[in-house]
Amino acid sequence: LGIMKNILNEADYAEIKNRIQHLSDTNTRRWGNLELQEMLIHCTTQLQLALGEISHKQQGPSFMRSKLGKWLLFSTIPWPKGAETPNEMNAGIASFSVTDIENEKTVLLNYLEKIRQQTRLKSHPFFGELNRKEWSRLIYKHLDHHLKQFGSR
Repeated sequence: LGIMKNILNEADYAEIKNRIQHLSDTNTRRWGNLELQEMLIHCTTQLQLALGEISHKQQGPSFMRSKLGKWLLFSTIPWPKGAETPNEMNAGIASFSVTDIENEKTVLLNYLEKIRQQTRLKSHPFFGELNRKEWSRLIYKHLDHHLKQFGSR
């Protein structure tokens, strides 16, 4: 996980924060069904799962918990558009209470700060036990994926 971008690296964290801060209703989605606010809540929900604020059951194919599954997850290979998502993070299943874009951005940025201060995080619904480095890589890659979905590079 050395050279791969992650939210514990100051430069990567500053870059992802800046991209989130610059989102506005002029950012239109390039694929998928999520509205901008739903995407922000979806990303916040991942952080709430990591912190154990939302409980979950293990789900998804066991391949995702294998060495190869995790290697693919953390690699620089982009995720497919429309990849499966845990139920708790799925806007179609979980009922998100959507507020305005600025508020959702603030909530997400606050959770990013919280995550960076934790030494130990909970397991992931798909990928099982992850160490802090793996979580920080997963979170970066997940945010990057969705920021690109809304045209933010």
